[in-house]
Amino acid sequence: MDKPFVLIIEDERDIAALFRHVMDLAGYRTEIVTNGTVAIERLSWSLPDVVLLDLSLPGTPGAEILQIMKGDERLNKIPVVVVTAYSEIADSLSVEPDLVMLKPVSPNQLTDLVQRLRRTGKKKVLTPFGKTPWDKITGLYNRSFFENRLDYALKSLKEKGQTLFAVLLVGPSEDERTDKQLRKKYSEASLRQIAELLKGSVRPTDTIARFKQDHFFILIENVPNGAIPKIIANRIQERLMGSTANENEEQFVVSIGVLLCDDRYENVQDIQHDIKAVYSYVFAEGQTGVLIFDHDTIGQPL
Repeated sequence: MDKPFVLIIEDERDIAALFRHVMDLAGYRTEIVTNGTVAIERLSWSLPDVVLLDLSLPGTPGAEILQIMKGDERLNKIPVVVVTAYSEIADSLSVEPDLVMLKPVSPNQLTDLVQRLRRTGKKKVLTPFGKTPWDKITGLYNRSFFENRLDYALKSLKEKGQTLFAVLLVGPSEDERTDKQLRKKYSEASLRQIAELLKGSVRPTDTIARFKQDHFFILIENVPNGAIPKIIANRIQERLMGSTANENEEQFVVSIGVLLCDDRYENVQDIQHDIKAVYSYVFAEGQTGVLIFDHDTIGQPL
């Protein structure tokens, strides 16, 4: 059965990332929209189970979105939770939302309220993510959570049929791995340093996970074309290989593989198969730099 779908309309990316994290762990399928006008277009053909709505948005204001939803027979049964830092604005709304939550919102508060409000017209299964989502050393996500988010990304892509997403594989080059053979693997301090550099290179809403000791996977969602993941990959390479902040930090020589994913993928298992192929080409064969692949070019980068 389908998982309930939460549409998060919020332009502050750190807040949106927190909301999505909480909802993902609670068992919801989530999507983030950061522009009010784009949110209206999204609502014109989709039917979320719950909408989390910020009032201060670029494009169309949240108050207008609320008014549109409550005046639309197709949308007016969807619970809308207005999330704002300004109680006076919420009090002056011409249309009443189902709930108002004042920022900062605690994760427990958000989870409890959205579970209570979600639509029950269609029977949907809420299956919380039962494992720990965190990598113990770096504080990034772990492999299990990454694969869970990858499944959500493909389902969202199939539903929208418009944007792409990409998986970035980041790890030490073959020369780097050989030079560090005596230590067998990066130190925990080095791994944490890499994690911080990666977090500073992507959006808060992107999913970073640590795989296999010193390899990191990054899920970049909602990109209009393949140029954006390439720009992000080049930025990561530049930061990891560039000048370090102090003499105690290490410089890293990395290889990066990028798999562009579109609606030609039928299921997440097909994507995982191609991720393994990219991994083998980039790391097992000692390639360097940024290499881009898509559904048709596995084994030979674009």
